[in-house]
Amino acid sequence: MRRILALTVALGAGPAFGLAQPETTPEAQEAQEVQAGPEAVALARALDERLTVWRSRTRRVYAAHCRHARVGCRARIVAFARLLSEAGRRHGVDPFLLAAMAMKETGFNPFATGGIGERGLVQLHPRGVGSRVRFVRNESYRRYCARRADACQGEVIEAGAELIASTTRTCGNIPDGLGRYNSGICQTTRYSERVLAERQRLLTLAKADVRADAAAFVD
Repeated sequence: MRRILALTVALGAGPAFGLAQPETTPEAQEAQEVQAGPEAVALARALDERLTVWRSRTRRVYAAHCRHARVGCRARIVAFARLLSEAGRRHGVDPFLLAAMAMKETGFNPFATGGIGERGLVQLHPRGVGSRVRFVRNESYRRYCARRADACQGEVIEAGAELIASTTRTCGNIPDGLGRYNSGICQTTRYSERVLAERQRLLTLAKADVRADAAAFVD
């Protein structure tokens, strides 16, 4: 298993940025360990760019919820990319589709809360599949999860991947499956279109040569 620094270097997000990595507890450092294939690396690269809201020659600023994470934004991005890739592989779902769903549901804020109590990256319903997910059900557990790089999102992403795989099979295609995931009915909706557009955006970012951009951050 490789440490997060090895992966961020592979992303073009290591020493070239000229930014110090945040110190972490031993528990958080353990959570940062990843075994990443090319797909997870590409997804982490895309998310790193997508969650950047501003940057200059010497500084990169992430979305507020991510930059305020106790373990640091990059640690969280890498952990999420690994979890999305693993869940996608297990359930036959494109991890970039799962990432796009998370972006549209929560902006990749694992602690976002929906209007009727939905929780987690992909907003699991507390009376639906979320009823069997600890992160959705337990507030004290969520406070503990805030200290982890992965924010305990493995179970959330797993349930979301299983659900979208099921709705896609039921509806016969991805756009209608997304519609059912969001509304309960097999139909292509505005949500479907937005998620698919976000997926394309992430794929474009993953393919971009961000290493050239990273060089601009060197003091």
